[in-house]
Amino acid sequence: MTKSKLEELETRIGAATGEDRDLDRLIKDTLAGGGEPALRYSSSVDDCIALIGAVLPEWAWHIGYGPRGIMPYANLRLRTAKDGSDRRVETTAPTVPLALLQATVKALLSDR
Repeated sequence: MTKSKLEELETRIGAATGEDRDLDRLIKDTLAGGGEPALRYSSSVDDCIALIGAVLPEWAWHIGYGPRGIMPYANLRLRTAKDGSDRRVETTAPTVPLALLQATVKALLSDR
């Protein structure tokens, strides 16, 4: 996956407000590959967690709601980065799956 494809995906996820089957296919094509049908990444926390495990296997995830309890957030953390420091990515979005997806792409871009 190229940086430009990840940036395009980041833009599409950032514009999403909920379930989007076209976005699910783009995520599958960009990150998951294979010939299987696209999962429901844009609406399923379980599918997002499986994706994180596949593309960022050493990263831990945490999800919740911000201090006001309105916007979901996702936090991904690489416990031992190559330089010995912790790396964190945190995002907010209209839904928990979208927050997880945004954090995943942001973490992948941070490796570029």
